[in-house]
Amino acid sequence: MTISPPTSLLNPKRSYLLGHRGARGEKLENSISGFTHLQRLHQRHSDKLVGVEFDVQLTADNKLLVYHDDNLLRLHQRQSRLDQCSSSELMRQTQDSDTLILLEDMASYLTGYQRIELEIKTHSRSNYRQLMYALRQALVNTNLSKLPITLTSFDLTLHQHLLTDTSLKHLPRGLLVEPKSMPTTTDISNLNLQTVMSTNAPLLDTALIAKRLGCQGVGLYFALFNPALIYPHPFSDSQSAASAALNTQRLMHSLQRHQLTTTAWTVNESTQVQQLIKLGINYIISDYPSRLLPYF
Repeated sequence: MTISPPTSLLNPKRSYLLGHRGARGEKLENSISGFTHLQRLHQRHSDKLVGVEFDVQLTADNKLLVYHDDNLLRLHQRQSRLDQCSSSELMRQTQDSDTLILLEDMASYLTGYQRIELEIKTHSRSNYRQLMYALRQALVNTNLSKLPITLTSFDLTLHQHLLTDTSLKHLPRGLLVEPKSMPTTTDISNLNLQTVMSTNAPLLDTALIAKRLGCQGVGLYFALFNPALIYPHPFSDSQSAASAALNTQRLMHSLQRHQLTTTAWTVNESTQVQQLIKLGINYIISDYPSRLLPYF
């Protein structure tokens, strides 16, 4: 008897909610308490809140630490860079058992989910050989290997490595995309299909790039789906609004034509969620899953 993976049980015509870095608006991001909090929410609302998004960074001892930044400054007021410290050193520096957790120890906080978006962070100093080794150690023939994990990253070079790695290429992957220069509310209306993305290519080329990299989905900064989502009245006239609506239709058509799942991040307002659901976005990532659950 063939057992369907959890992701195959999700309705592709419905939108679902994911917690961002656990639930970073409700608990400390990427923390044990945050992941525990999200799991409790999921148990009560498993038909709506179907999973989680979180980040990993490579440490000096080739461990994958569940952490967003490449240093401890923002969360712990320390200058320490993760790639220059061992995982044990980093844990000693934070002196907080709730804060830091290794990917290899995450399985008990991920059970029951139907989608897990694991964002792999890289930077200018990244050693891809060591990173790939660490990913294989954590994800191949371990207690994480049977979970519905989708590997995501902005890094095109990393995606190339994942595409050709015999041990990891079976895992679903998602290409993360944002504007090369993040817009402010004053120039949000200038977002269009020709805006250059983090891929160094126009937004309209995103689906093609994702498919060439072997990705099954894309995760976009949410306003790329529709600039009006970030600002109530970004357009100076009805013609501009009509043009933006056409761009949205063309983008969605391109993504659907290439059979790519869609993820929008990071979405924290009810009006934004409702519009994204109308567009048919598959997964919506939020810092405040408790607040947004009623809209799914």
